[in-house]
Amino acid sequence: MKLYGHSVSPYFERIMMVLDAKGQLSSVERADIPDGFKSEQHMAWHPLGKIPFLVLDDGTSITEGQCVLEYFDATLEGPKILPASPEDIARVNQIVRAMDIYYANSITPMGRAAFGGASTKEELADARDRAVPEAFRYVEHLLSGKEFAVGTQWTSADATVWSHLYWYERLSTQFDMPSFEAFPKLSAYWASAADNEIYQKSKARADASVAKFFAGNS
Repeated sequence: MKLYGHSVSPYFERIMMVLDAKGQLSSVERADIPDGFKSEQHMAWHPLGKIPFLVLDDGTSITEGQCVLEYFDATLEGPKILPASPEDIARVNQIVRAMDIYYANSITPMGRAAFGGASTKEELADARDRAVPEAFRYVEHLLSGKEFAVGTQWTSADATVWSHLYWYERLSTQFDMPSFEAFPKLSAYWASAADNEIYQKSKARADASVAKFFAGNS
């Protein structure tokens, strides 16, 4: 099987963090998309022409980063990335959805502008002053751990939040985004990520991927 994508994508990088947490980074081959984005082969594997996606040995493709990492958690050896109790599993899934739906939508004007698209001043201001703080307020409500998002175990919620907040940190200076001061749990949690080896390696991969991407698109 082959995993397609690049660490410039937070949805790809969360998969890499999960593989790292399970001790399986060397077990999954990673590859570039044949003939590039939107190629015929790319669209056959992912009809929306996006990354990441996993192609199994029989040619079946699994799309969506969260679905890929859940597949790896079910099929690869190593620590599980979900907690034991149903309540904590629900909390993990709530955090993942909060980040992927509410936060990701809220930051879209900044992301679009950073990657060469167009966003109006009004869109950027609304994201900065209303939409992003609303999303963070929801995540703040859901966090139940200190070092980790839920309890005392590293989970897919951490992979999701860390991969998104890596990009928030990059965008915050460019677009004068608010700090986490209004969200003490989120602020303390994000500060602790800097000392985590999984995040440190993730940041290094993402930094290298971002540098390569913008060098090729400058």
